[in-house]
Amino acid sequence: MIVTLQGHWGFAMQLDHDRQMLIRAELSDLLEALTLTNFYSSPLQFLVRLEAVRQAAIAHNFTAVAEIASMFEASMQRVIEFGGADSVIGSFTGILDDAIGCSQLTPSMTQSLLASVAVRLPR
Repeated sequence: MIVTLQGHWGFAMQLDHDRQMLIRAELSDLLEALTLTNFYSSPLQFLVRLEAVRQAAIAHNFTAVAEIASMFEASMQRVIEFGGADSVIGSFTGILDDAIGCSQLTPSMTQSLLASVAVRLPR
């Protein structure tokens, strides 16, 4: 009986791992579509794709990715007013890529990622 329980536990763990990999793949695809969108020629399309990343992260309980995407959106609103899109986009897409690849992000790790972005952003 113990073997059976361990077998079921291992199968459930594998399913969860597979599910997490599929979610990461989906988020990575959305992030790639975002990075391929030129903000200067299609700012609305860029923001729509950024929102798609945030919504997918929320739907799959990737809270850290959703929080980073929200901060990215807020920063892009400032970019629309004051400029500096290249550094904002480069900083946030790199951090989002890192966050998507992490197996688990604690709130303190998320804050560290966001702090590293804040240091790189123009004032």
